[in-house]
Amino acid sequence: MGILALLVFIAVTVVMNVPLKRPISESLLVALLATALVGGKDALSLLWTGVWGALDNDVTFAGMAFVFMGVIVSATGLIERLIEIFNSVFGRLRGGAAYVSTAGSAAIGLVAGSTAGNAATVGSVTIPWMKENGWSGARAATLVAGNSGLGVSLPPNSTMFIILATPAAVGVSAGDVYVSLFAAGAYCVLYRMLVVFIWTRRDGIRRTDSRHLATFGQALSTGWTSMTIFVGILIPVLLTFGPLFNWLESEARIGEAAMGEISIIVWVPILISAIALVEGRKRLRGNWGHLRRAIRAEAPQFATVGISLFAALAASNIMSELGVGPQLSETLAQLQLPKPLLVLVVCLTAVLVATPLSSTATAAAIAAPAVIALGTVDVPAVVAICAILVCTSTEGASPPVGAPIYLSAGMAEVSPQKTFVPLIIWFVVPIIAIAWLIAMGWLPIPS
Repeated sequence: MGILALLVFIAVTVVMNVPLKRPISESLLVALLATALVGGKDALSLLWTGVWGALDNDVTFAGMAFVFMGVIVSATGLIERLIEIFNSVFGRLRGGAAYVSTAGSAAIGLVAGSTAGNAATVGSVTIPWMKENGWSGARAATLVAGNSGLGVSLPPNSTMFIILATPAAVGVSAGDVYVSLFAAGAYCVLYRMLVVFIWTRRDGIRRTDSRHLATFGQALSTGWTSMTIFVGILIPVLLTFGPLFNWLESEARIGEAAMGEISIIVWVPILISAIALVEGRKRLRGNWGHLRRAIRAEAPQFATVGISLFAALAASNIMSELGVGPQLSETLAQLQLPKPLLVLVVCLTAVLVATPLSSTATAAAIAAPAVIALGTVDVPAVVAICAILVCTSTEGASPPVGAPIYLSAGMAEVSPQKTFVPLIIWFVVPIIAIAWLIAMGWLPIPS
């Protein structure tokens, strides 16, 4: 019954979201009800168990808290000041605008998980700048669309929370996933920096006139406070992972039980939001109406994320009650595929599903069987989750439906079709390779 419930959940979600073009939150709610009905006479009892478990899970709060955090960071202009610092470092290099675009996408990926939002925010600033400095419009659009996946391959993002809500993630620490995904995302950032280096040489991009650029010291003196955003990440990480955590969890100090109550996915958005409000107080002074309007504009996104996470968590609890985990493990073990091939099949499946669907919908549809499949060849659950997230991050770079492709092409004033082949060659295929190497353990991440 567990596998049947999973298949029903996937089928209803995909049909509602793709052919019927219903919002993902609505699709997941209908899929939740359909999943409960698989239980027959126990449907109401299963639905109650699932709903109660979802309401009691901090993932639901965290997902909406990160959306709020993104609004605060954007409204205070913190990211703009951070990009100015990046510009002072990379702007003097050949192809400097492209390096800044990549670093900016990574910075935004750390505070907001939307691929389209990442492309729109970074592209509006860096695409005109890249074109002014010798990059073609097609190259600029390709880079911004390809980099948009950093919104998913770096924590936090709603896709990560959806996977944490699946039966396959039972017993997996959200803090461990956060730290491990940070490491996996770092590989993706480094690869993109390498792409910029290669393109700079191939396209003959020259070093730009840096006389009007602020020095690193000048940029730091005016915008150093923007760097405090990373303190909001560092503190929860140190308190939930590593030597400081191990020292504090001693019964002679704070104790294991109390330290175990600290949730990284709850405290990161709270601390970053507070830091952004303090750091950007001068910009907000006398302009609080701008912040209120930004929050009102994001109200639909709050609802979408909250409802989607709630429905996915509740459905996950129902599937768990019906025994999906053991049943899937037994079925997949019977296939007896060699580890390299099984890992590749899982990665390709995640990318193919993420092409028509959003990364969130992909995670809701296939994350559980994907994690369990990787588990049958001894891939640790945390590593499996990170590999799948890296795969689904290709959503924005996968022709022909990735929204960032069209956003970037529009800003660069080029035909989207000109980016299709370069995106596949330079971003989709290599990102699959990175995910495969992570799952195989050849690109190590904490697990």
